[in-house]
Amino acid sequence: MKRALLILQLLWLCGCGVADGVDVTVTNPSSYARTLESVEIAWTELDKRGITAEQVIVEDEQHNQIPSQVIFDKGGVAQRLLFQASVEASGKSRYKIKRGVADTYEAMVYGRHVPERLDDYAWENNLTAYRIYGPRLSDPKTQGVDVWVKNTEKLIINEWFARNDYHHNYGEGMDCYKVGNTLGGGALAVVQDSQLLLSGNYQSQECVANGPLRTEAEFVYAPIEVDGHDVAIKRRIWLDANSRFSYQEYELSGFEGEIEVAAGMVMHDVKDISQGENWIALTEPASDSSDPERDGDILLGVILQGNEGQNRFQTLSSPDPQLRHALILRKAKAGEKILMLNGSAWSHAGVEGGAAWAKEVQQAADRLNNPLRVKIK
Repeated sequence: MKRALLILQLLWLCGCGVADGVDVTVTNPSSYARTLESVEIAWTELDKRGITAEQVIVEDEQHNQIPSQVIFDKGGVAQRLLFQASVEASGKSRYKIKRGVADTYEAMVYGRHVPERLDDYAWENNLTAYRIYGPRLSDPKTQGVDVWVKNTEKLIINEWFARNDYHHNYGEGMDCYKVGNTLGGGALAVVQDSQLLLSGNYQSQECVANGPLRTEAEFVYAPIEVDGHDVAIKRRIWLDANSRFSYQEYELSGFEGEIEVAAGMVMHDVKDISQGENWIALTEPASDSSDPERDGDILLGVILQGNEGQNRFQTLSSPDPQLRHALILRKAKAGEKILMLNGSAWSHAGVEGGAAWAKEVQQAADRLNNPLRVKIK
């Protein structure tokens, strides 16, 4: 009888835990508000509470369901639950994760391989769009990022590629940024003897997540020779909804000790540039335009995560001797995950200017170093 009662009590507790859901508190350590910022919950925390990837929802304090996304590994096993939190300065917000049928939300992110355009890979969210170049493109040969500016929150990659006239503004934005054989709007490269060693276009790609809140892809590059070693490069890129900043994670291998790396962007006709310990922000006119005044200014930023005091700012020539890069440099070990962010904005899409953009890049760097704190009750 006692055993039966114990089993009933355990069943009641388990059932209660599943029905009531998991309470999550998100704390903002910053002195400014954090709005629609991604937070992640390890799936092990949810799995042991009886929540499944097929039936999971997130609710805010008003009991409204909000968009969420389960992140899977390549084997289809759930790894993390992603949702976006808004928290007042130095404040807290509460959410509940529970079993339920998720509403259908319109995707705010998208990315894909573009074989019809010589193996480009393009990705975007509701604020910005980017692309990098693939193996079938003969020139340029670079891991540099191309920036597509837009003043619409709709996803435009497929429409623009289908039209095949994205250098013309039909009212939603355009490609008016020049990459060439440089790091473009933000990428990472090895530095040797004060020279950037570009790794060329990616050799292979794989999309591993695609919305509604995050798009993510992985890339493999041909090895580059550094001090007699063939250095292999893997790159993972992801972009979340409501952010102008893509994350880029690099892993270098095939060498001993440390090598120097730099995260940065090419400098065209720079109007304004600001920098901090681990970030750079710059403003320049549209660099691939017949009428830069008409097409406005492009604002760019890079952030490099690294050990305190190890980063330093420098300008170096690109393979094109007429162009220079704004760079943040640091040392990296073999197998180390090197994380950087690249961001962009457009003067025709609500950006007030260089000073406001520098503040936005600075806050993005602060958010990287001081993430929202997540506590599961």
